[in-house]
Amino acid sequence: MRLRRRAVVFTLALLVAFVGPLSGITVKLASVAPEASPWGSALNQMAVDWARISDGRVRVQVFHNAIAGEESDVLRKIRIGQLQAGVFTSAGMKQIVPEVFAVSVPFMIRSEEQLDYVMERVTPDLEEAFREARLHILAWSRAGWVHFFSRDPVTYPDDLKSQRLASDPNDLELQQAFKLMGYTPIPMPQPELLTSLNSGLVDAFYTSPLVAGGYQWFGLAPHMLDLKVAPFLGAIIISDAAWRRIPNNIKDELMTSARRVAAQIDDDVLQLELDAVESMQRYGLEVMHLTPAIEEVWIQDVTGYDSAMLDLFDPVMTQRIRDILDDFERR
Repeated sequence: MRLRRRAVVFTLALLVAFVGPLSGITVKLASVAPEASPWGSALNQMAVDWARISDGRVRVQVFHNAIAGEESDVLRKIRIGQLQAGVFTSAGMKQIVPEVFAVSVPFMIRSEEQLDYVMERVTPDLEEAFREARLHILAWSRAGWVHFFSRDPVTYPDDLKSQRLASDPNDLELQQAFKLMGYTPIPMPQPELLTSLNSGLVDAFYTSPLVAGGYQWFGLAPHMLDLKVAPFLGAIIISDAAWRRIPNNIKDELMTSARRVAAQIDDDVLQLELDAVESMQRYGLEVMHLTPAIEEVWIQDVTGYDSAMLDLFDPVMTQRIRDILDDFERR
């Protein structure tokens, strides 16, 4: 009898070691995105998928609409175990792995094709850096492209340099980069932007068309420059502690589900950005389309600060991305 009991205990131990815990796990996942957005619907779908794949053993509880706080709050709560996962943009991820923000150096990456080419080559190293921080990237996605919006029309860099540019206080690297290039960045929390535009404290800002349209900021800055300033990444991240509790035999399928919904987000965001611009145009937004010659003026204006940019962003990753882009152009 005693030998049989020992055998049962040993068998259960093997099951826990090689398959995972027998009891269920609830993954509390926080997102600053509205539930009525591509991210919101995709995360809800992921929750359904994970419950199906795991036969109900892995339950994802999604907290939308920044209920759990801003990205820095979400990270802190993951660290202390109040949350197990979160959706982060480049600005949030840089708090964990600073190299990520090198992807957002102004005017360095200027197309979806370049972004795909770069991410394919740097993703493995970035994901390893997150694992070293005891976090796992379930899926990467796109959080949109940053554009300039302004009160007065902007065609050339000097047109924007004469205006006061609202800058997110959390994006210190971008703020310093614009200052270096001769702009006048004004630290401005998002909730204060509309009031500051109305009072004349700032004249311009940079963000994605989805955000500008969603918050109606474009009404006071009705000119958008059709020039991609920088891409912003998105990612679904889970803590190492939570990931280790999930049965090993379903992890690949769960990750496939996360990547599938992230791919859908990419498609939705690209289309929704186009829809947002068209909608804003119906309400008075004017889009300044640049000729190749004028666009080159913007690029050359930044090129003179290439060396200084290395001091603002992670120098090793920034140079690596530049080398990858050089390779992209030589293909």
